[in-house]
Amino acid sequence: DPALVEAGKRIFLGGNEETGVPACTACHGPTGKGLGSAAFPALSGQHADYTKAQLKSFQKGERANDPASIMRNIAFKMNDNEIEAVSSYIQGLY
Repeated sequence: DPALVEAGKRIFLGGNEETGVPACTACHGPTGKGLGSAAFPALSGQHADYTKAQLKSFQKGERANDPASIMRNIAFKMNDNEIEAVSSYIQGLY
């Protein structure tokens, strides 16, 4: 959703200090290319619907392939609007 891209960019690059959501760039890099040596996957260009579904799965604890529950803990702190916004922003990263 183009209307959500700016909000998604703010979260991706800076997180949400109020809710304790860290910046996505901390693990996935500023362009979403990931950090293979640390097993943080690339996100850039991923379809928004897929990213949203994965974040929701982490949030609900249905997806649990994240060492030390990193993504489950982050997604749990995100609200639906943040998930939508970040997913929209990630789709446009290259």
